[in-house]
Amino acid sequence: MGRVVLYLFLLFLFLTVLRGLRIFLAAVFRPQGPRSARPGGTREAEMVRDPVCGTWIDRGLAVLVRRGGETVPVCSDECRRRLEAAP
Repeated sequence: MGRVVLYLFLLFLFLTVLRGLRIFLAAVFRPQGPRSARPGGTREAEMVRDPVCGTWIDRGLAVLVRRGGETVPVCSDECRRRLEAAP
């Protein structure tokens, strides 16, 4: 019985080390996105309000619509269609 417990503990320890190694390697070899001028390399999201439904969205994730010579960010294709259909 003692051997079974020991083997299970060693298996648990081995799997924990493998998981930690996987997380470490993923962090080291992660593709680098655009760098910002902020200290520490973090990028602060610029939040904008969708003029159709009022949802706050990250400008980088918004669907952009050209309307009247300006670019309007909206949250989805449905809001884009609603904005294009509006007079």
